[in-house]
Amino acid sequence: MTRRPVEADYDQFALWNPKHVLTPMVNRRVVIAHHDPMIGESFVLLLGLKGLAAQHVMDVDGLTVLIDDWHPQALVIDTRLGIGEHSGFVRKLSDNPTHAAMLLLALSNFLPEDPVSALQEAGYDGHCRRPCAMWRVSEVLGDFFAPLAHR
Repeated sequence: MTRRPVEADYDQFALWNPKHVLTPMVNRRVVIAHHDPMIGESFVLLLGLKGLAAQHVMDVDGLTVLIDDWHPQALVIDTRLGIGEHSGFVRKLSDNPTHAAMLLLALSNFLPEDPVSALQEAGYDGHCRRPCAMWRVSEVLGDFFAPLAHR
C-alpha cells in the first residue's frame, strides 16, 4: 500500500502514543467496538483482507468478554460506547499493566466533537474523527504490527 501524506490536522487524526508489537501474522487480533453493525463489520472485512483477525462488538460488555477471552492486541473503539456507566472503561484498560501493549484507537465524535485532550485523558493512544477513512486505521495497525526491520 502506498503511504499517503499525513494531514496536519490533529483534530481529525492523531497518534500521540504510538505502540508496536511483534506478533506472527496469524496471531494479529483487532476488535472493532462500534454500535453500528454495518460500520463494524465493514472494518472487520477490510482488515481481514489485510490479513488481520478482526471481530466486531456493539457494546462495552461484549468488548470486555472479547478482551478476556480472545486477547486482542488492538482495539478500535467508537467513543459513543464509553459514556454513562462505562465512562472510565478505556482509562481502566490503559492503566492496567496487563494491557499496557494494547493499542487503543478512538473513533471520535464529530457532532459534538470529542476534544483531543479529553481523548488523551480517557486513555486512548490516538484517534480518528468519524467518519474515519479506513486507510488511516489500516496504516496505524500496519505500523503497530510491523516488524522492526520494516519501519
